[in-house]
Amino acid sequence: MSKVSIPLGMGIYSRAEAARLLRLTPPRLNRWVRGYTYWLRSGTPRKTKQPPVVRADLPAIDGTIALSFLELMELRVVAALVSAGVPLQRVRVAASRISSDFQTSHPFAHRRLYTDREQVFVALAAENGEPDLLQVTGRRAGEQLIAGGIFEGYVEQIDFGVSTALAERWYPLGRHVPVVLDPRIAFGAPVIAGTGIRTDAISRYAAGNSVRALAGAFELERPRIEAALNFEAQLKRAA
Repeated sequence: MSKVSIPLGMGIYSRAEAARLLRLTPPRLNRWVRGYTYWLRSGTPRKTKQPPVVRADLPAIDGTIALSFLELMELRVVAALVSAGVPLQRVRVAASRISSDFQTSHPFAHRRLYTDREQVFVALAAENGEPDLLQVTGRRAGEQLIAGGIFEGYVEQIDFGVSTALAERWYPLGRHVPVVLDPRIAFGAPVIAGTGIRTDAISRYAAGNSVRALAGAFELERPRIEAALNFEAQLKRAA
């Protein structure tokens, strides 16, 4: 087996773990990362291939997809766009346009994305008030306009780098809950904010132990233990 080198600070997620965190089915996530083929029935039947929506930077490990933190964040946005009613083909167009215009290989982890449930926009400036948005799909692609952000609350869960404008940290239950994914800590696994303690580790020890006992064992306040247990319970319910 060849040795696989994973740069530090990228985070690393298997397909199953990424699907669990994003509350997607593994087959759907696989289609977005690997692309898929299907038979076109109109006219002469022929097999057609759709390319990936998000391209993985990390090498496959024993033939299995490995995803970085930035790709996890991109898949999160793709899921939100599709859930908002944006067709997947339009999402692909948006990814291509943003990659080209902003010279980035991670278009959906770069800056802030918006949708009006039909088209996709990218924020050119979003320091205060309403951002200047560039439409990246549809007939008016390339036009700048002012509009409200459908994703305003959604992106509040993310810390973006000042110099890179790329996602750096994700608070999956909001900033008021002390659970965070940071690719520089525990390879990007969910941890209690301010520590390197993984939420799944706390969950494993929950059987037969009270919250008070767990708080003493991990030397954490009870609300932080409860936040970790609640987060893991939500993931299990969504599975």
